[in-house]
Amino acid sequence: MNGTTYFVKKKEYKWHAAYLKYRNELKVYELLKSKGIECYLPLRLSKRIWSDRVKIIKEPLFSGYIFVKVNTSEYYEVLFTDGVLRYVSFENKPAVIRDCQIDSLKLFLENVNEKIEISTDRIHKGCFVKIINGPLKNSIGEVVEMKGKQCLLLRFEPLGYNIHVDLGDNEIEVLTDTKVISA
Repeated sequence: MNGTTYFVKKKEYKWHAAYLKYRNELKVYELLKSKGIECYLPLRLSKRIWSDRVKIIKEPLFSGYIFVKVNTSEYYEVLFTDGVLRYVSFENKPAVIRDCQIDSLKLFLENVNEKIEISTDRIHKGCFVKIINGPLKNSIGEVVEMKGKQCLLLRFEPLGYNIHVDLGDNEIEVLTDTKVISA
């Protein structure tokens, strides 16, 4: 070569949410894994009570959705997977979910699975907080007042879901707007 430097653009991977056929979450998860596509299916523990027994089961946190981390070449491979209907999108552009939101979701499920409540309510913005103690330390979320309890809210705007976790005043630090932007 004659001294010219060539740059190869690194393929950028981004998280997206895919909308699935009814009750196909586990099937799609296994199919995507077999294709070598990074995916995340958040599962929560749920108690089922029958007349003769109580059973703890794992069920999808977001019914009908799976998260995939793909680059442009893998983007369509997900759509050609049996059970996948389409990507969650706005204005005909697939919604991108930030890495920190996926990381926070994983952290929530690992540490406070049984306390998680899912809501599709459109909750107005409140104070943003950083958790200062416990297994969720350094996670950032929004505080809402619900039924007299103070909760941390992790908002997944592209899906229209909110995740709530009960917290005490001694477990959070209120952030200013500038701290939220830099976090």
